[in-house]
Amino acid sequence: MESGSPAAAPGGDVREAKRLLRTRIRRARAVRSEEQRADADARRASLVLGAVPSGATVACYLSTGGEPHTLDLVDRLAATGHVVLVPLLAGRHDPAWAVYPGRASLRPGLWGIPEPVDPEERPLSSADLVLCSGLAATRDGRRLGVGGGWYDRALGAARSGVPVWMLLDDADVVDHVPTEPHDRRVDALVTQSGIHPTH
Repeated sequence: MESGSPAAAPGGDVREAKRLLRTRIRRARAVRSEEQRADADARRASLVLGAVPSGATVACYLSTGGEPHTLDLVDRLAATGHVVLVPLLAGRHDPAWAVYPGRASLRPGLWGIPEPVDPEERPLSSADLVLCSGLAATRDGRRLGVGGGWYDRALGAARSGVPVWMLLDDADVVDHVPTEPHDRRVDALVTQSGIHPTH
């Protein structure tokens, strides 16, 4: 894994440090080739599929933009008998989830993020594993999200002890992520090189 630290002075403002790190990670992601992205996505999907227990309910984001791609992964999870829960964002302040209905029954939601057309809502507490998004993370599980705080709020509804894995590239694993009290850590990082526990 590659590592790095945000371009911010020690003791500087945490939010500004987050902004700088987000900018750096987004720029690095933007120059990765489609072939590199597709290879990393395929490797991550294989790792997750090999590690998820039979019959587990899995909560997973639906990717957009430069995020690690998840549509193929959730299709394969659903095809192998898993219930997959995906976020509902449009018109909601509090996090909500619904059963993944297949990509033919998705529409663009808030910020263009796909979501079910006719959602069958389920609580996150029914999930046995949560696969979350983010821009960067440290080896001890400190996560940098995109800035809205959605996952930090959502994870409060997960059952105690349910593992939270973050999907990202090896190059997005850094030495330092500036954190605030509300920031939640993740239990493992899933990169193209493996599933890396953070504890």
